Amino acid sequence: MELSQQNLTEALQLLGNLLAARRGEEFWLVVCGGSALLAQQIVSRSTHDVDVLALRDWNGGVDGAYPMPENLMKAASQVADELKLDGNWLNSASSFHFPDLHLLPASFWQELETREYGDYLKISFVTRSGQIQLKTYAALNRAEPRDLNDLRALAPTSAETETAVRWVLDKMPVLSQRAKLPEILTHLGHAHLIPTFQG
Repeated sequence: MELSQQNLTEALQLLGNLLAARRGEEFWLVVCGGSALLAQQIVSRSTHDVDVLALRDWNGGVDGAYPMPENLMKAASQVADELKLDGNWLNSASSFHFPDLHLLPASFWQELETREYGDYLKISFVTRSGQIQLKTYAALNRAEPRDLNDLRALAPTSAETETAVRWVLDKMPVLSQRAKLPEILTHLGHAHLIPTFQG
């Protein structure tokens, strides 16, 4: 079953309740992708999973989320059973594939929207500006139509688009879909930026 705005909240609340019942580790997750867009009502489409980009500690530090802690995975598996979700509904593939969390600008971490799901689970959703950066990177590095669709839903301004593209090209010099940049800019309504990144 795919995740909608309604059952996404239900799944995260149940996950928090299960972690609280076990009275073990507390977890603070940084979530990006479609589920973060759903949680913040930026898009209405359903999504397959919750993309965990990073784990935070209570001092504000960040670490990669791959592989995710065993206790968290056990609780997530129980949520999947109870709500009939895919077994991989909570996963850290985004963390595995992202080159280096420290390449993200300080503003990315400062602008997260944090919600608590009980005393043992805290989730920081990547906000619109951070999603524009991540989705621009994704659109330039893989051939997934949903990345461009999500970018259009985020509706970045010309200035936001230019900033995001400059960051991606500066920090991620090897991009499998780099040649699609003019097409992406055109789709976003910012074809006037194409000469800026040519040459």
